[in-house]
Amino acid sequence: MVTKIFATVGSTYPLDRLIKELDIIGENKKYKIFAQIGESNLIPKKIKFKKFLTYSEMQSKMKWADLIISHAGAGSIIDLLASKKRFILFPRLKKFGEAIDDHQEEICEAFEKKYGIKWTTNEKEIESKIISLKKTKITKKTELIKEIKYLLS
Repeated sequence: MVTKIFATVGSTYPLDRLIKELDIIGENKKYKIFAQIGESNLIPKKIKFKKFLTYSEMQSKMKWADLIISHAGAGSIIDLLASKKRFILFPRLKKFGEAIDDHQEEICEAFEKKYGIKWTTNEKEIESKIISLKKTKITKKTELIKEIKYLLS
């Protein structure tokens, strides 16, 4: 069975580590991957991609996917939770020039501790996270969505 994966890196800085790894994973025919690659200068060879998507296109890709991999922006996390899909967060890191600070990693640490959200900063762990996540049940995260919306308001 083919697993459909949608990946999104947002619209600010490139997230080339993730795109490179997804292109490697995309060689495996058990995955069908579409990535929104943002400001990346990489041209993936094994996966389908588009630099930017409209919000409507993004929602359509999320519905299509069995699993989503995303940067850890707060707005993206809310959309992921609302989608009720399995997802993995891949926070941007300052040391790679992907962000001005490590706030996305801090968000992931807090959400993992409180809600068990899966994430990694190591692109080489992505495929193992995909495999383990496929085996887990989707849980309702209604309280988390309410809490995030409250904190952002």
